[in-house]
Amino acid sequence: MGKKIDAEKILQTLSVIRESIPQHMRRPHRVRKASSDGAFEAASLEDFELLTVADALEELSDEISDSVAYARERALEEALKIYYAAEELARDPAHANLIPHLEEMRAAYQRDFGVPIPPKK
Repeated sequence: MGKKIDAEKILQTLSVIRESIPQHMRRPHRVRKASSDGAFEAASLEDFELLTVADALEELSDEISDSVAYARERALEEALKIYYAAEELARDPAHANLIPHLEEMRAAYQRDFGVPIPPKK
């Protein structure tokens, strides 16, 4: 049989990784799914440790994915604020140099999201 895992050490490492996710990148009120759905039963302490580590890895993966998605949403919100400000400035002939940048931003948004930039709220 293979080498026994050190589940406690792995779980501690995962905890350190989880804590390294910046607070401002964490999605507020994250809903956690239940751990193991009971599809697998632990036949031994080693099986239990493996299932516990697998659940913790899956939870960390979900949390990182949520954090990345949340950060992307915030970045998009900030980018749109910049776009709207530039759009307003470009109405003044003194800032006509912004027009090509606005056109590039509109094209990029359309390409990435498949729809035009929404109007300012």
